[in-house]
Amino acid sequence: MPPGMSAFSNLPNEILSHITSHLERPADVVGISLSSRRLREFVKLDGWRAFLRGRFGLAGLDLDARNSVHGITTLCRNWDRKAFVARYLAPSHNVDPTSLITWEYTRWRGSQGQTMGYQPSMDSYEESHGIWANRREVLAWSAGTHLVFRMKEMGSKAAKAWEACQDPKTGTGHGGDFDEYKYLSDWYTYKIPESSEGRDDITTIRLLRPHQRNADLEAVALGTASGYLSLLSFDPDRRTRTEQVYETDDRSVGSLSLSFSKSPLMATTLGDSTLALFPTRLEDSSIDPIQPSSQVAPMAPGAQPGRIWSCYFISENLVAVGLGPSHEPIQVYEIAPTGLSTEPIRKFNLDTSFWNGEKDDWALRSNTSVYPIIPIPPASQGGSASGHVFLSGGFDGVIRLHDMRSPRPFETIFWDVTNYSSIYSLATQGLERVVAGTSMHSMLKVFDMRVSGSHAYHHISIPSTNTANNEPPKDVPVTGGWNLYLNPRNPPRQSTPRAPYHRTSTDSPIYSLSIPSSTSPSVYAGLEGAVMGLDFLSVIDKHPDPIFATAITRFPDTGRIDVKRSYNAWDNSLNFGMYEQGTEKGAGLRLMVQEGVAERTGAARETEYWRER
Repeated sequence: MPPGMSAFSNLPNEILSHITSHLERPADVVGISLSSRRLREFVKLDGWRAFLRGRFGLAGLDLDARNSVHGITTLCRNWDRKAFVARYLAPSHNVDPTSLITWEYTRWRGSQGQTMGYQPSMDSYEESHGIWANRREVLAWSAGTHLVFRMKEMGSKAAKAWEACQDPKTGTGHGGDFDEYKYLSDWYTYKIPESSEGRDDITTIRLLRPHQRNADLEAVALGTASGYLSLLSFDPDRRTRTEQVYETDDRSVGSLSLSFSKSPLMATTLGDSTLALFPTRLEDSSIDPIQPSSQVAPMAPGAQPGRIWSCYFISENLVAVGLGPSHEPIQVYEIAPTGLSTEPIRKFNLDTSFWNGEKDDWALRSNTSVYPIIPIPPASQGGSASGHVFLSGGFDGVIRLHDMRSPRPFETIFWDVTNYSSIYSLATQGLERVVAGTSMHSMLKVFDMRVSGSHAYHHISIPSTNTANNEPPKDVPVTGGWNLYLNPRNPPRQSTPRAPYHRTSTDSPIYSLSIPSSTSPSVYAGLEGAVMGLDFLSVIDKHPDPIFATAITRFPDTGRIDVKRSYNAWDNSLNFGMYEQGTEKGAGLRLMVQEGVAERTGAARETEYWRER
């Protein structure tokens, strides 16, 4: 035992746990466990749990702390390496989804009858069952007048079902219910009754989270271009469905957002100029449309060219509205017991001269539009538990970080010096990254929210404060992210029965993005007429994330992972091109293309699968 380690090993477990919670790397925890038998037992019982909570702020996984540390660090490494497998998402041709109207299996044919593909709105969430790999994910997206739902079980439940399916004596014959990773997947579809494609297309959806609904139900709020606004609830096991309808006066529903409380409020944009607030009332059995509890007009009808583009709850009692063109394209409204405040409590101007503390007549005449708005996770770099901090994406292609406590219109900008496409969608990955979908070239942008040069996994300690820091910060835009073209270099084979492909445009905006949870390896992107899923895993990793354990197939003679059968057994993975943005001076710009998952069973792969061009 090294000198001094004897005294260390004699410390009480409470002190050891406190020390372990401040360690930087999993290797540090392993080093402690190798020091003595006493410390090995401590690490086994309490060490990994203390490290998981202290380093990553993750609770609820104490029974599987070591695997959880393995999973979260692997996920971060895969993002740093840009290691992922992508494919189109839709019910495969040998699996018919269940219709929520008839409760019968119905062949999925996608949105029909339009020359342009549908523009997906999407949402997702993930539940953890106390073990890192044991999860349930719900994904929903709109496809014209249809809704598509996928409910996916991962971990031990899926593994047991797969084993039972493979047993010739007890097999259930439901092999088609499993996806590429042998996860158990159930598909459902819903079409708005008496709806017409194009006229009644679904424009926005939001899923209720588990704490906001009854345990046996799934619920989704949806709005359409023709002004239909409803809350759809259904029980897949009992095959029941209920729907609440809300009064919109036939104004189109452009955006909707749900608050975070157990009994959520619903904020919606109606027409081009109105923000409306509704109660959800899940238990209300009335057949009469529910009236809005309050309405305001951020943009007076006909007052100036422009419209409301989006709304989002940034806290329990604050709703941010993106609009434009306007010189103040973000407005924040407060929710009081009487409803929405009649006037915004804060307006934001996005001109850089305001960022530097200068105000002149030119800046007041400078108009732009803001499209997506999302809150920053409280534990992330610069986040706030009170919802004071949020991100916005603009017509000018810039992502801005705003703080309600600061007099400045924005604190940081995330800027791609090589491309100025408008930002159509935003999502945060873990506590580290912001992911953006753009208006052109099917381009996905990724920026790091951590301090420059940091390689922390999912947590950076920052001093907490209740007051704004008014000292002039270093006004330096965040650059140096990377861009990914969601334009496959190898379009999937149309004849592959397990690889449905309905995309109508190869140069589509990314209309929507969704990441189910901060620990999910998946990113979902909605393009014209199609939805893609990107699963961040490395096909060359000898010790992959435990969440993909059910997918792993090994060669019997060597025990090595069979890459083809494990990650691309259905021949439906996609290959993309990407580039690292570099700096304003052009330094660091790198163009790369993604090599395919091994085409031959047993093909050797010893390097990461990006090739520089």
